Amino acid sequence: MRNLFCLLVVLALIPPLPDQGGDRLHRRWVGTHTGGSLHLDFYGDSLLVVNDQYALNYRATRDSIVATGDTTLAVSYWFALDRLLLRTTGDEVITMSEQSALARPLQGRWRGSPTAWTDREVDLVMSRGGGARWRAVPRGGWTQGEWDRATRVITFTWLPDSTQWIGQYDPVGNAILFEDAPPENGILVLRRVFR
Repeated sequence: MRNLFCLLVVLALIPPLPDQGGDRLHRRWVGTHTGGSLHLDFYGDSLLVVNDQYALNYRATRDSIVATGDTTLAVSYWFALDRLLLRTTGDEVITMSEQSALARPLQGRWRGSPTAWTDREVDLVMSRGGGARWRAVPRGGWTQGEWDRATRVITFTWLPDSTQWIGQYDPVGNAILFEDAPPENGILVLRRVFR
């Protein structure tokens, strides 16, 4: 009986094993797979794969991730030297690094709901190299311009009259907020479209 008591005391003093997933997994991870980049964004109960249209439903245990949606993912995982390592069913190992929210590239399509200055959605496309264009969806004509970023502040200059929109990037919500776009015409919120 005394040995059992000692064993229980020893077990009570041993700290529990850390949960491999949990908060540590809920970040943006960037790696390379099949010759292209792989970006995984974990948000609570959903997983975003950059360039997919919809978030994936996923289930993570202490050592595996199964996700379904536009992309199907079934991997085992572990952490080593601040990296997320994924082992595919084909025994490939993908090494992924954490990417901070402010380091996320802004290129791609952004869309916002109707505002006081337009009764249609706004579609914005940001290209590599600073090119940009926007239109009212579905049949508005494209207005061409340029964009420049200084941390969270993004400045758009539209041609031909050099009209400027100044937006604040919200990395957590993955949105751009314009207070005066066009100037003196109300608030516009654009959210990233993943396809």
